[in-house]
Amino acid sequence: MLINGLNAQPKTSKIIDPADAKEHFNHNNFLFAIPAYKQLLKQEPNNPDYNYKLGICYLYTNINKASSIPYLEAASKAPKPEKQVLYHLGLAYQYASRFDDAIKAYNTYKTALKGEELEQVIHQIETCENGKEYVKHPVNVTFQNLGKEINSEFPDYYPFVPANESFVVFTTRRKDNIGGQVEVDGYYSSDIYMSVPVNDIWTKPLNMGATVNTRYDEQAVGLTPDGQTMLMYIDHIDSLGNIYSSMNKAGKFQRMRKLNSNVNSDFETAGSITPDGNIIFFASKREGGLGETDIYMSRKLPNGLWAKAQNLGNTINTKYKEDFPQIAPDGKTLYFSSQGHAGMGDYDLFQSTWNEEENTWTNPKNLGYPINSVGDDRCISFTENNRVAYISAVRDGGYGDLDLYRVKFEDMEDRTTVLQGYVSTVDSAKNVTTFVTVKDLKNKDAFELTYNPNPNTGKFIMALTPSKYEITVEADGYKPFKDVFFIFDIGVGQNESKKFFTLQK
Repeated sequence: MLINGLNAQPKTSKIIDPADAKEHFNHNNFLFAIPAYKQLLKQEPNNPDYNYKLGICYLYTNINKASSIPYLEAASKAPKPEKQVLYHLGLAYQYASRFDDAIKAYNTYKTALKGEELEQVIHQIETCENGKEYVKHPVNVTFQNLGKEINSEFPDYYPFVPANESFVVFTTRRKDNIGGQVEVDGYYSSDIYMSVPVNDIWTKPLNMGATVNTRYDEQAVGLTPDGQTMLMYIDHIDSLGNIYSSMNKAGKFQRMRKLNSNVNSDFETAGSITPDGNIIFFASKREGGLGETDIYMSRKLPNGLWAKAQNLGNTINTKYKEDFPQIAPDGKTLYFSSQGHAGMGDYDLFQSTWNEEENTWTNPKNLGYPINSVGDDRCISFTENNRVAYISAVRDGGYGDLDLYRVKFEDMEDRTTVLQGYVSTVDSAKNVTTFVTVKDLKNKDAFELTYNPNPNTGKFIMALTPSKYEITVEADGYKPFKDVFFIFDIGVGQNESKKFFTLQK
């Protein structure tokens, strides 16, 4: 379950052996193949094979997929072009959101096709038509990059937060990973990291250490809403395509354990456990499925093992790939990714609601653009009340390759923090009439809030949404008191529950 990304590219000499470039290409080591083919094209600019392969290299990395277009266009004009060049050119146009150009390329390509190949191209055309509509009607969300402390020049992906957003775990293929080895595709092996927020800022993430990570590949693929169980995908020499779990004890995740064979029967990729711990949803490619990877569920037996898995059926699963099922904190809303439903290219994210009594699912709903894009949108992790979610994406202004983003759904109400204020005087006077004014410094259009504390106790209560505030406390015969404070949005336990103000003479 490797993903492509930007890594330190090798230095190349002026003379390149085409056989070396081809070897990198055949191993899907596109990062090393790119500079080699660029050098070869300097020597032979019109070589259709070099243009085609360089276009493919850009197409299947996150460096800049649109960079593939001129090379694939050149390759498509050769006297005897590669068989699939128009298909890949269609993909390149689609990644660049040039949907009409993509449709034209696909339609030209499909004339000589039949059977499954024809169906695949027709499906791609449908995703282009979907994309044109989704882009016209974007959902009201904002994206916040988690910042340079979290994100790196390397792929950072699959973020998961508990319902209270008190920490984030994610997968990264950065240079400092355990083992630090470069794999056959040119990337470092993947490790799982963890970060906690302090004052709305995510702190420098820490490698989760040898109880979780090895010199091979480990990836976070699920987290329970209470943050106590993390699910992991393992790609080791002796264990490929299996799901493991790790328990959280006092903020430290313990040594991973492989789930039993009713879950790990063939090739499994990702999973999610319900808040009560009794049901697991997971993606698997196994005999009897409806397509490539399907989503299954399994119930926990009295002995703690998982029972025989059940396919969720054709409302959820298609003949294409479904992946990354994530059950929401409500225990009935399922988020998952699919290449087969009404998406706009590659994987899109969908949601469906489970009626447990009837064991039925609502028709999957696309989460919409720009949460979904023309590229892979495979994983999403929601906080409580579905107000905020975490994703990985390639967006303008990022730090390189996939970055982690916090997505805020603007149509959902902000979380409110209840803050108790207490006003007293330096001389402990009683029955003092005081006036409190609170101003939102981040929102100039917001109304000032006024409060009248209880004359006897000095107590008043504020219900405030996340922002930066200025508070002014006044009373006759005393100096006005001013202060600035924050109501933080991320995590728990960061906001004060009480504030005390003492007026001076």
